[in-house]
Amino acid sequence: MQNYRGIVTSVKRSPDPRDNLYTIVSTKAISAKSAMLMEVNDIVDVTLGDRAITSVEVAGKASSDDFEKALGRLVGALDIGLNANRVAMRYRDRAYGGTLHKMAGALEGAALSLAGAYLSGAPIIVRFHHDGDGSSGAVSLYRALSCISEKLFVGQRGVSWVMHRGVEYDRESFYADTLEMKNYESASRPVVLISDFGTAPGSEQQLRDASGKATVIMLDHHPPYTSFPKGSVLYINPWDYGSDTNFTAGLLTSFLAETLCDVDTDDMKSASLISDFSAFADRSDGDAVRRAVILDYLTNVAGRSDSSISRLTPSYIESVLSSKEKSDDIFYTASSTMNEMLDLGVKSVKPYRCKDGITAFVLEFETLPKSDTGYPLPGRYSSRLQERLESINGERTITLMHYGGYITLRISKGISKAVGILRIIDEIAKSSDYDVSGGGHNEAASIRVDKSHTGEVVNIVLRKIGASL
Repeated sequence: MQNYRGIVTSVKRSPDPRDNLYTIVSTKAISAKSAMLMEVNDIVDVTLGDRAITSVEVAGKASSDDFEKALGRLVGALDIGLNANRVAMRYRDRAYGGTLHKMAGALEGAALSLAGAYLSGAPIIVRFHHDGDGSSGAVSLYRALSCISEKLFVGQRGVSWVMHRGVEYDRESFYADTLEMKNYESASRPVVLISDFGTAPGSEQQLRDASGKATVIMLDHHPPYTSFPKGSVLYINPWDYGSDTNFTAGLLTSFLAETLCDVDTDDMKSASLISDFSAFADRSDGDAVRRAVILDYLTNVAGRSDSSISRLTPSYIESVLSSKEKSDDIFYTASSTMNEMLDLGVKSVKPYRCKDGITAFVLEFETLPKSDTGYPLPGRYSSRLQERLESINGERTITLMHYGGYITLRISKGISKAVGILRIIDEIAKSSDYDVSGGGHNEAASIRVDKSHTGEVVNIVLRKIGASL
């Protein structure tokens, strides 16, 4: 038995009030169930048993100043400001070191908000994109929060991890997050952390609505458009600090993790860079390539009706990576499947000659035979197909792949600025008779259109890049 005096900072309500989960800020953060009811801001003396609080005595009500001081002592024990400086200094000689130094203050601010919510028991929802870049950042963040728990928590601290398909924070996601937050009463604001989504117009209203209920932290590396409402969220993007898409979301989220707590995320950073085809990637690092392939595979197959992985979480990813047998099996399956699909894709593309010696290769993804696992998904496949076609055709290559109501475009880095695919997508959206939307960056973008008009939009794109059969 252990005795504590502290402030009740969060209540996660259960259908049976005897199973309510309480967070109490004391010399540590305590998370435990109690059959005796408490309220947020109660000052309590509690006795903690093995699994639950066994006795409670309410000694009064805490003021907001009392709460801020108590929580500040715990957050201060993490030395987040020192961490931010240490991280910036450690990587100062890397190609991205200057950008990291400039964003150290923003990372520190995000880390302080996240740490405060975590230690006070407020609901935290982490949404990460379903690819190697998004998942690598989620694993890094999971390590940092686990590190905080080891240092400052008594009991178990829950976080909602959501692998998110698509690049928009849509209405359905906002409603789901709102329902999750309604289960709590907390002294600190909830946190919704979004990694690697992209600044899509379809997210704007949901982000504004969510910011009225929670602190929204958005970690992105896609070029933001001018009207994107950055002010409604805590937004960090390397484009705003003189860098570009090569500074991946997984890299950015990993640096946030290292700012939160002293954890090693180098393996996730290298996997992120390789998975997202960053210029900072070291493709001679075989272990990093292997991790990237495994992350891409797991995020592709998870959640399918025929998959054994119903819901992908960072803890599950860690269990796979730490098992040689599991990781070997996935790496072999993913590599062999991808190579077979790439061979078929190279044989199936239609080449179009464009101006300035550029060749556009067009593929209808649905004409390829499907693997039993559904791997790879179109987005990842188009990136790898572009890589394969560049090795054959040279670095003046465009891959245009369509499936259903979606068109993916991959453009060689050396010609991407001249092609200006984001400008082209914007022109089509404004002038076309079809309902067209899209985004991304100049090397990798996507277009969404009603599937009955996909062919027409493909032809419009081809005309705008000067293609002829």
